[in-house]
Amino acid sequence: MLEEIKEEVIKNSFVDEIKTNMVFNEDAYIGLVSSLGKLSNELKDNDFIDKEFSLYLNTIPQMIRNAYVSFDGIKNKPENAFKLEDAWIELDALVIDCLS
Repeated sequence: MLEEIKEEVIKNSFVDEIKTNMVFNEDAYIGLVSSLGKLSNELKDNDFIDKEFSLYLNTIPQMIRNAYVSFDGIKNKPENAFKLEDAWIELDALVIDCLS
């Protein structure tokens, strides 16, 4: 089960779409949040998470934060900027929950 959830997280396109096209894909975001929630529950009984995957998890909120920060200095920020801020905070909390 854990491997399936890890695969869901890795294959989710949300971060890639933000990174390459600055497109906020709501469906991909909802899927990523769901997968991270399942992963958190699965990892509660697990004392080990591989280093490569934990590094990947840590980069998710950082990438979203970087996209959000790219709007600094813009007076009339687009709606995407506010979505990115909310996503960054939520994803950061979910990743911390997964790794703690």
